[in-house]
Amino acid sequence: MASPNPQPFYSSDDLGTEVYDAVADLHIAGSPVEGDVEFFRLLARETAGPVLEVGCGTGRVAAALAGDGLEVVGVDLSGPMLRLAERRRATLPAEVAARLEFVEADMTDFDLGRTFALIAVPSRVFQFALAPETQRATLASMRRHLAPHGRLVLDLFDPRLDLCLPDAVPPPSVETFRHPATGNEVRLERLSRVNDALNQVLDEVWQTTELDAAGQRIRSVRERLSLRWTYRWEMHHLLELAGFEVVAEYGDFKGSPPAYGREQVWVVRTLA
Repeated sequence: MASPNPQPFYSSDDLGTEVYDAVADLHIAGSPVEGDVEFFRLLARETAGPVLEVGCGTGRVAAALAGDGLEVVGVDLSGPMLRLAERRRATLPAEVAARLEFVEADMTDFDLGRTFALIAVPSRVFQFALAPETQRATLASMRRHLAPHGRLVLDLFDPRLDLCLPDAVPPPSVETFRHPATGNEVRLERLSRVNDALNQVLDEVWQTTELDAAGQRIRSVRERLSLRWTYRWEMHHLLELAGFEVVAEYGDFKGSPPAYGREQVWVVRTLA
């Protein structure tokens, strides 16, 4: 049975969390987010580490950077996601695993007692800060942890206005893939979306269902995804208020110029 009331994404050790990497593979290929790992690897080599990844999830980016010989700390609010990250870490060669650490913490207010040459905030994690106050608190946390001459990289989607209207109804979304552990078919379906145009927050309900060989439901979970969209020039001002200056901005992770409705990839540093 599906859970009657949607729970926040990644809040428990259940089907939705288990298939996170499979869903990421499904959505990243061919999207403006494609190539993000290589983008972070290049910047990490240029800055020489250490690296902090905020919103590290299952360690997809962090493990790749540790494999390049860099010391990496991954921070995430979700204990279930960090448990998957630790499982990934356990499969790595010992010398790579030794360079990788995961910490459960809230990106709006954490203190690791050290600074980093590169802070990576991938996968639109910054958009989980749902109000200007939490956005500024998050950026303040990043600034405290950024070394002099270091770089902070933020990834957001660039909002399409037609999809942000209060009565906008996005096309139906139903996708299928295989569960990475059981091999069973999994169906991912968006059930609803509500746009709060005043506060620039979208609220979606998704259902993930695992099916047996006969197509019968084994288990199902409903989860709520809430994200704040931020316009490009709004982000410029927000970064300046937080004490950053923009080094570069792109429309994807392949170095394309900023473009409406694509991606906002920001590379920033602290103001001198």
